[in-house]
Amino acid sequence: MEIGFYLMLAVLGSAFICLVGYDMKKKAQMKLANIQLERDRIALEQMKMELEHEKKRANT
Repeated sequence: MEIGFYLMLAVLGSAFICLVGYDMKKKAQMKLANIQLERDRIALEQMKMELEHEKKRANT
């Protein structure tokens, strides 16, 4: 009887550890995606500013 109880605890503990690991992996992927989006947004803003600067130089 005790072996079944400890086996059940081991299975539940392992499942919980796997769930925590999966959650951590997903959060890390989300952080990386947000960093990539922020980097792309900054690059687009820089390109926009450069194009505006080139337009002003061409008009003068």
